[in-house]
Amino acid sequence: MDTTRRQFVNLLGAAAAFAARPSIAAPESVRDEFDFSDDRIPMNAANLCPSPRRVSAEVTRYTQLIDVDPSFQNRDQFAEHLETSRAAVAGQLGIKVDEVALVRNTSEANNIINAGISLKAGDEIVIWEQNHPTNHVAWAVRAERYGVVVRTVSVPAQPTSIDELIAPFEEAISQRTRVLTVTHVSNVSGLKLPIRELAQLCQSRGIHFHVDGAQTWGALEVNLAEIGCDSFSGSAHKWFLGPKEVGMLYVNENAIDGIWPATVAPGWGDDAETDLIGARKFESLGQRDDAALAVMAMAADLH
Repeated sequence: MDTTRRQFVNLLGAAAAFAARPSIAAPESVRDEFDFSDDRIPMNAANLCPSPRRVSAEVTRYTQLIDVDPSFQNRDQFAEHLETSRAAVAGQLGIKVDEVALVRNTSEANNIINAGISLKAGDEIVIWEQNHPTNHVAWAVRAERYGVVVRTVSVPAQPTSIDELIAPFEEAISQRTRVLTVTHVSNVSGLKLPIRELAQLCQSRGIHFHVDGAQTWGALEVNLAEIGCDSFSGSAHKWFLGPKEVGMLYVNENAIDGIWPATVAPGWGDDAETDLIGARKFESLGQRDDAALAVMAMAADLH
């Protein structure tokens, strides 16, 4: 009887300790994953989403592991964590692991494509008027520097068919068009473009098709292999509900070699030919937040 009582008391103690760790305990609902108070509802998810409690706690835990021992030997473990995160993101998006670069945000990913594609004066880039500035104004800056031509497309505010959304882009494309780049879902109007059909249009013309997916990664089920775009960007701090200052850049394996990295830092290699495999060459960015990168796998699993 005494043994049974002690076991029961120990069980209660273990249960109390488990309940005191909300980052581990299973939540009763999705709402229980978040710390914001019940009198406030975050609505501006197009800009910044709150991270689930367990994601924030895990970033803190990994950060403490680094702060206790910032040696190369201790930090070696984060190379494996990074690859686990990469695999989780790739699986979520239906693409190959080597096609994923984990960068810092959508803005950086968009600008990697902007700066990395080889263009000459007179080449044309077709963009959507509702593109985010990093996929809109950034192209105007490149045009000013290098003499490329940017053609901006408008679409009906209240389209009644997919054809009404595709036709303006098709009309803007010429024999000089090298890139078509759009925002998947506008952060201004909420309009969602038919990117699979636009991808098919670009494939038939030999045009690089880049998609800013900041408002769809984590919000919608997205299979990039089925869509057929050449590159796609997103931020973990939006609908993905992940750690801050981590972004995703997908580049189709057939397009990787033709795009230059925007930054070259330690880890690249000793000469112009990088030692990095696949899209990893786009994340040679210097010191990163290893803790945040490591927790991307948990954020993907939560979805």
